Amino acid sequence: MKKLWLCLGLIATMLLITACSSDEDAHKDDKQNANGKIKIIEYGDFKCSYCKKVESNIMPKLKKDYIDKDKVDYEFVNMAFLGDDSIIGSRAGHAVQQIAPKQYLDFQKLMFEQQGDAEKEWITKSLVDKQIDKLSIDSKQKEKIKKDYKTEDSKSWKAAQKDKEQAEDKNIDTAPTVYISGEKVEDPYDYDNYKKLIEKNE
Repeated sequence: MKKLWLCLGLIATMLLITACSSDEDAHKDDKQNANGKIKIIEYGDFKCSYCKKVESNIMPKLKKDYIDKDKVDYEFVNMAFLGDDSIIGSRAGHAVQQIAPKQYLDFQKLMFEQQGDAEKEWITKSLVDKQIDKLSIDSKQKEKIKKDYKTEDSKSWKAAQKDKEQAEDKNIDTAPTVYISGEKVEDPYDYDNYKKLIEKNE
């Protein structure tokens, strides 16, 4: 009987250890990019009101202190889980990233500024096109972006699907969820937490 309880205790301990380490294991290879820059991965959705808080309160500081100085590699993984229209925004974001990468963060900011009720479908192609038109790029690039995100099985469609699959594979079920150098930011609304993790891995 003692052996049985000992075995059950060991199993319970192993399960607890596995559960606690799952977050770290999922992102153990996300510490740096190919150039050795610290990776920041944010999982979110343009329709997520909590993600908008990060965009409004954290991103300006993060951009000024680290992104603009080329100290980190920032990636927004669009979970596109808050409605059928979420995927439109994700595809458009990837089209901008692929065709005019320097304009991506401006596009992300513009999309969050347009945010409506998460319960309603507000991300339309018309709204997205208007945000693309605001970007500081030439008309040919704008047309390429619009064509790509509206074309089935284009690069942006595949990238958007890959984002959804990545969030599922990594068991991300909350937005926003942020990782810095493979470590989860416990409170994504507190900028000090970002600074501590970045400085820790510099």
